[in-house]
Amino acid sequence: MAAGVLLGGGTVARASETDDRIEAAFKNSFVFRTHLKDEHISISSREGAVTLEGTVVNDSHKPMANDVAEGLPGVRSVDNRIRVSGAPPENSDLWIAMNVKLALLLHRNVEASRTDVSVKDGVVTLRGEAASEAQKELSTERARDVVGVKDVQNEMTVEEDSGRAEQTLGEAIDDASITAQ
Repeated sequence: MAAGVLLGGGTVARASETDDRIEAAFKNSFVFRTHLKDEHISISSREGAVTLEGTVVNDSHKPMANDVAEGLPGVRSVDNRIRVSGAPPENSDLWIAMNVKLALLLHRNVEASRTDVSVKDGVVTLRGEAASEAQKELSTERARDVVGVKDVQNEMTVEEDSGRAEQTLGEAIDDASITAQ
């Protein structure tokens, strides 16, 4: 009987570890870190059955989150309970933040994935790390170009050359994110 309890307990522990890995992999995926990080999405997994809950503003983000979850190792099923709340009012702080992020994402000389954008009363604050002073200034200019932006406070730091190897595209984009894209 004790062996049965030990074997059963080991199965629960392995399932729990797998569920923890699924939840962590979802939150660390390229798609979540770049496209979904500001959405209100929670993930839970129980024996590989994933439940996604919360709200998203962009209607394409619901299936994107679903695709990322489905592509993760160990996932048996996905129950997508995410609700689409609709677009924020034009020129609201959320609307401005979304458009600043989009402007940064669409510009190849700016590292949008390493830039945090917050907006309060039309004033954009940029935080994160830029590869150079020119990239920092370009981030400011791209943010200023967005309709509704009153001012830009750029608090980004310029990366020091620490001898760190640049991350390859394969390291930056994981399999689940590629599937979702």
